[in-house]
Amino acid sequence: MKILAIISSPRKKNTYNAIKTIESIHKKNCDCEYEYLFLNKVDLKNCIGCHQCLTRGEDFCPLKDDRDIIIDKIESADGVILASPNHTMNVNWRMKNFIDRYSYLMHRPRFFNQRFMVLITSGSYRGVKEAMKALVLMGSGGKVISKIGVTNSPGMNNRKRKKQSKKLKKEAIKFINNMNKPFVYKPSFGDLIWFSVFKAISKETEKEAPADYEYYSKRNFFVKLDLSFGQRSILKIFQALFSVLNRIGLV
Repeated sequence: MKILAIISSPRKKNTYNAIKTIESIHKKNCDCEYEYLFLNKVDLKNCIGCHQCLTRGEDFCPLKDDRDIIIDKIESADGVILASPNHTMNVNWRMKNFIDRYSYLMHRPRFFNQRFMVLITSGSYRGVKEAMKALVLMGSGGKVISKIGVTNSPGMNNRKRKKQSKKLKKEAIKFINNMNKPFVYKPSFGDLIWFSVFKAISKETEKEAPADYEYYSKRNFFVKLDLSFGQRSILKIFQALFSVLNRIGLV
């Protein structure tokens, strides 16, 4: 079993130490191999906000660097841990740039075989949930199994530290227990709505966003599945609904 840990902090301190603790727990409970990817050590240039990846397709991004190498690493891993410190109630700038560079995945997801854990470390209690929401977006297509917030406040007493350590261990074991089970992708109601929105809008914006149009015109759903009658009905109804809403400018 291969687990890829993507860490946005350049310092090997709180965030790194939390991941090492999780790795130790995992290796006591399964046969797993860890790979660490530090965003400050890879060539991932700053997003310039040109939107070419969103509209024309990721191949039209003018930045040439390690973006596709990182994608290959994610897709070759069984599990992925996304870890960032909390900076001003959000992920730090390296992780934000990482999210921006792969923003096209929010339109055209592809991590359907991966399971994710998201980890936020923080010097205070504020902003952890907000930062975590940003990381969850990077699990587009995959399944986010565990969410962990680790606080390293100078004012923490031993009782709170023990409680936090217990929660970290619980989430780490939850993640690895899920990893030990065969992965079967089951679309949620949210996945059905997500697909319906983009499929409907892509039909109306073929010229403006040809990449989305090409992606959705070839698919009845994100992946080939034997959908139930109810699921197919949801897709049909909501695609019609969002198509109308898009035409009248409400979405």
